[in-house]
Amino acid sequence: MFDAILIRYGELFLKKGNRNLFINRLRENLRQKTLGLDHVNLTGVHGRFILESTIPMDEERAATLSKAMASTFGLVSVSPAAVCASEREVIEERAMQLAESWLARNHAATFKVACSRSYKALPFNSMELNRSLGAKVATRFNLAVKMTEPHLVISLEVHRDRTFIFLDTMAAPGGLPVGSSGRAIVLLSGGIDSPVAAYMMAKRGCALDALYFHSYPYTSDAARDKVLALARRVAYYHGPMTVHTAPFTPIQEYLRDMIPAEYLVLAYRRSMMRIATALAGRRKAGALVTGESLGQVASQTMENMGAVEEASGLPVLRPLVGFDKEETVIIARKIGTFELSILPADDCCQLFAPTHPATKSKAQILRQIEAHLPQLSSLENIALDNLVTETVS
Repeated sequence: MFDAILIRYGELFLKKGNRNLFINRLRENLRQKTLGLDHVNLTGVHGRFILESTIPMDEERAATLSKAMASTFGLVSVSPAAVCASEREVIEERAMQLAESWLARNHAATFKVACSRSYKALPFNSMELNRSLGAKVATRFNLAVKMTEPHLVISLEVHRDRTFIFLDTMAAPGGLPVGSSGRAIVLLSGGIDSPVAAYMMAKRGCALDALYFHSYPYTSDAARDKVLALARRVAYYHGPMTVHTAPFTPIQEYLRDMIPAEYLVLAYRRSMMRIATALAGRRKAGALVTGESLGQVASQTMENMGAVEEASGLPVLRPLVGFDKEETVIIARKIGTFELSILPADDCCQLFAPTHPATKSKAQILRQIEAHLPQLSSLENIALDNLVTETVS
């Protein structure tokens, strides 16, 4: 049986003067993660957070709580732990109980004890506890001590009033707490790239709103449902996220009828940038996020990305810009978006797309084209006024 989940954060230690701002944000994010969990209490101690359970915590409950916490950006790892008084005999007895339970479920031939103390005035030191407990474990369970890559590691964190004992550690994603780096609007599609871009910017502390452009009836409700499913998967790490769906069909049909075909995709994207920028103003967001990767498709040349970004006026963050597709796929698989992304669905940017799109466009040329499109601005305002907004988690 366990008593608590030991929660560790990493990069926040580097923040020095404004460290408390990051830690407080992380605390609030963890509290959000605990809202759906019964009989728990979140506290902080010695550079850690502790999630304590007010009811008995068996293996299944410990795994559930650990998994819920381990999805939080800003954390490096979590461990189900037994908590006991910082008395040598009590520590050893509790550690032996945990080891016996673990060995009943796992094979091991080697082990080590790893003890750290934050309070040095106790009547024993780390080395003494390592030796004493190690001798008891070796004798009772017939295990050999091995200091590098043993099968079983009995870890002890000894503080003044209580000690945490843990045997297993679950990795967490690291990064910064969501919300510590401001807010951004991510242009989310049903593809592989944009959900990964959203994940990566959330990992750097960005709170995100997602904006999806829906071209009904050319793109189906299934396409929109797919994007919402991807947003929910990102929200597993990010926390509750607002998704805005913009009706894009009138804009695309208008552009199709009014401009040269080779500029269609770029014109679509400049229009998306203006709509996203206006939404950013409403949501007090300071940047846009896209899943673009340099040279991946014809519209993502350096010239084209510059011509599209010019329509925004906000920074456009591209966390995948230097990735090849396989690097992006690896992350998509890890975070659980890949299988959703490859489901068949329509992409609005491919509607009416030319066979030979422009690859080295200039913002000046696109501005000149847009200057002869008197209805474009009003169509973009209509799209903004008809956003469908919902929260996913």
